[in-house]
Amino acid sequence: MKKISALLLVLTIVISAMTVFAAATSENLLLNPSFEDGINGWISPDGKWSTVENESGYEPQDGSFFAWPTGASRENTYIYQDIALSSYNIGNTVIFNIMVCNYDQAPHDMGRIELLFLDAGGNTIKGYSQDQRNPDWNSQSIIATIPAGAVTARVVLHAIWYVGNDVDAYYDNGSLVVTDEKYSMVYISEKDGKEKAVSNDILNLIADNGLSQNPSDFVWTSSYNAGATVDENGTVTMITDCEDSVAIYAKDKKTGVTGIYRINSDIPNLVAPSGSAWASENLQRAEDLGLIPEILKGADLTQSITRAEFAAVSIKAYEALSGAQAIPAINNPFTDCGDTEVLKAYNVGITSGVSATEFEPNTLLNREQAATMLTRVFKKVSLAGWTLATDGQFSLEYTKGAPFADDANISDWAKDSVYFMAANGIISGVGNNKFAPKNTTSEEEAVSYANATREQALIIAVRMVENLKQ
Repeated sequence: MKKISALLLVLTIVISAMTVFAAATSENLLLNPSFEDGINGWISPDGKWSTVENESGYEPQDGSFFAWPTGASRENTYIYQDIALSSYNIGNTVIFNIMVCNYDQAPHDMGRIELLFLDAGGNTIKGYSQDQRNPDWNSQSIIATIPAGAVTARVVLHAIWYVGNDVDAYYDNGSLVVTDEKYSMVYISEKDGKEKAVSNDILNLIADNGLSQNPSDFVWTSSYNAGATVDENGTVTMITDCEDSVAIYAKDKKTGVTGIYRINSDIPNLVAPSGSAWASENLQRAEDLGLIPEILKGADLTQSITRAEFAAVSIKAYEALSGAQAIPAINNPFTDCGDTEVLKAYNVGITSGVSATEFEPNTLLNREQAATMLTRVFKKVSLAGWTLATDGQFSLEYTKGAPFADDANISDWAKDSVYFMAANGIISGVGNNKFAPKNTTSEEEAVSYANATREQALIIAVRMVENLKQ
């Protein structure tokens, strides 16, 4: 069996498409990535794992050893390794790659790889996984961006028992690198929405990297060929009545980013954020950065955003920029709103009510209000001692551009925020050198001329985090 370097495989794929990849990418951050020093550097909670030079004809893929839970019998087990992210930024891309295979005894034991992002308390912020039940060595990759609040990346190697006495999931030649290159996720959907299937069923999968849905732009593979096969068009044919999950992968040929679609699984398939076609890339960035609050998950992002929804987006931006978790106010001053995210925004000091006792959570937000609220987020993070009450005592340093043609329509209290945001490329005009701060005529109000949409709010939050993070 040929020895293949998983790290070289993934780097070759990406270098071919992006010549600056190596200059922007870290070294392999895993300790003992090819298990040449036993499992040192890896944590084995149950002590079941060790390394071998060969097993039933399977050979190492790099060096002289590969990892295998030799002490496990008819049980599930795992090892993991933690990597500090203190040297890297929110939004950087993490690429985790490793070779994995399973002994050829149907229905095959399973290898599952996980990439988890943990906060300072060790809690999982976001997690990704891929399953492998193929009896041949395969290179498995998970590519994800560092979300707000993440201080540790944890890679987990699972061995999941299905058949025989041993637990036959083998691992070798792992790598984890961090790069400042940006990637788009690959989402896979089924034409008719089917996620359950039995023998002889045909499923038609569609892969989408935000730029193309052409099946020839992806490499299609199945985690369990005895359970289901997939052809070059993304057409899945079920071979058996699989009670267990079958994972279908579509790897973007240009970037190496891999999407996963699970059949007969309790794990839900990922769904791309729903918005306008022009906003898809930035919405994916918002998702990757952890800026989409729960209230907007699954919502129509083309619709206008409310005060309560924007408060939730603002809190996500605040947490991303500050690295701190916002806490809701203990005493709620509002009689018309008890939303936790609103109370966080109120407690942090980036928003207040329309009166001492009312917040008007369902009132739509206009563009000058959006600019003002997010500027307060920046002030709170960057200006020591700033509060909403002392706002007039602080000034922002920026080069103000030429006035907008509708400058007279911008409220005095919003002008500094509007021009600060424009100067930093966060909120731009709407054409003809106009900012459209608010609806000023009945015609504009009828078409929601200056209302900020949900997708616009998320895009400016992305720009906030990427342009202003210190």
